[in-house]
Amino acid sequence: MKRIAILIAAAGLSIGLSACSGGSSSAPTPPAPPKLEDKFGAGFGQDFRADPATTPGKVKSGDVIPVDPAAAPTNLH
Repeated sequence: MKRIAILIAAAGLSIGLSACSGGSSSAPTPPAPPKLEDKFGAGFGQDFRADPATTPGKVKSGDVIPVDPAAAPTNLH
């Protein structure tokens, strides 16, 4: 009798848990803001996040950006 009660309880628990697993939230998650290092030129963010043990990549023509000393400074925090 105990076995039948345990089997019925386990079946009820498994049916109950399987019914709850498919729920989804109605509020969509907001998109992540762009990373700060991605603003500083072509490939800078990718190179910034690269493993330090890898060999350095070649400098591409889009990586070199002329510096304007009269421009407003970029806030880094």
